[in-house]
Amino acid sequence: MSEIESHCRKATRGAGFSWGEAEDAGQAVRRLSAAGLAGADALLACLTAREAGKVKDSACPIKLGNQMIDGAKPDLNACHTPLLLLPFLSLLADDQGTALSLQGKTFQGLATPDGGLHLIHPAPEDSGLRILPSAAPSAELVWRAECSQETYDALNLFCQRTYAPETDASRAKGAGAGEDGNA
Repeated sequence: MSEIESHCRKATRGAGFSWGEAEDAGQAVRRLSAAGLAGADALLACLTAREAGKVKDSACPIKLGNQMIDGAKPDLNACHTPLLLLPFLSLLADDQGTALSLQGKTFQGLATPDGGLHLIHPAPEDSGLRILPSAAPSAELVWRAECSQETYDALNLFCQRTYAPETDASRAKGAGAGEDGNA
């Protein structure tokens, strides 16, 4: 779980988010993975769509989720990859001591105070999302994140943007393999 969290955090930072937002995104993917949901795939879809200019900040689940946990009531009229909102909603459910349902025209998910996340009706994007009190079963968490190699590699392309470029000066100071083994 910690590997998928750190990889997704780094990919989110590489996509241009602040370190705080990237940390929250990594934790969100970890919580989704713990619930057996495809958090890394959802993050990749969000980052890729945002990179292509298809997702504005007003529809970005990472931005909206951060607003929610900061106590704001964001406009949830449009949201790309609403699955990424569930971990943020879970924090609200814990604060309120009740399960909360996230419902839109096609998407429906549930977050419980015990950290449970349930996907009822998946959708890549949705509009008219509402948060409603709900009853939900407790969830059984898993302890190992699942992520396809294809998704991991695609996220790695975002991660690579966080690395400092190689220079002759950095290699001379011992960074990298230097002159050993790179012939």
